[in-house]
Amino acid sequence: AAAVAAPAAAAAAATPTRVVELKNMLTEADVSSDQDYEEIMEDTKDECGSFGALKNVVIPRSGPGLTKIFLEYLTPADAGKAIQQLAGRTFDGRKVTAVYFNEDKFNSQDYSDDK
Repeated sequence: AAAVAAPAAAAAAATPTRVVELKNMLTEADVSSDQDYEEIMEDTKDECGSFGALKNVVIPRSGPGLTKIFLEYLTPADAGKAIQQLAGRTFDGRKVTAVYFNEDKFNSQDYSDDK
């Protein structure tokens, strides 16, 4: 049980931002087709818009952000609601992780993980 609780505790301890990073939702194949990409983008906007005021959705198709989804909300509180709702969900057999992401990196289109 402790191993399951640790990621949630780590996410809660992170500095809240308006940007949420979702990992383990996509594969490279999911974003290689334009049609699949557009469907994923629309589905993500619909689903994640239900947690709060969604300003932007970014799904990189190459580089360090490949296979990640970034959600930009209007407030950190809305981003927090999304993390609470999404963390631990299973998508296509993969367990999703949802964490706050650095806004400066997001605005610079730097989608790499913090080292």
